[in-house]
Amino acid sequence: MKSLILGTLLVLSSYANASILCSTPRMNKVFEIKDSKVTFFNEFDAHAKRELASVNSFSQNLAAGFTKTLDFENQKHIIHIADSKNFSDLNDYLIIRAKNGHEVIYPLSCQTK
Repeated sequence: MKSLILGTLLVLSSYANASILCSTPRMNKVFEIKDSKVTFFNEFDAHAKRELASVNSFSQNLAAGFTKTLDFENQKHIIHIADSKNFSDLNDYLIIRAKNGHEVIYPLSCQTK
């Protein structure tokens, strides 16, 4: 019984530490989501690991996914992942909202890293 509980905890803890790598269609934005931080990378350069910034985010957990809200480059970013086990270019998106109210919505392509 102890080994079953220990095994379950190890699986859950490794899942919690897994990160998600996402990008917009033309790789304008590339970022990694891990726990409460979102790390943005230079365009087209996620594999070289040239970070632009790591930003703390506010998370809202949903039934199968989550929504993260953060401020980056003086703009509000809202990252919505509908299902963190089955990513979808249709249901996952990034909203970037400028201070003047201008808003751009990008579909996201994500994968577990």
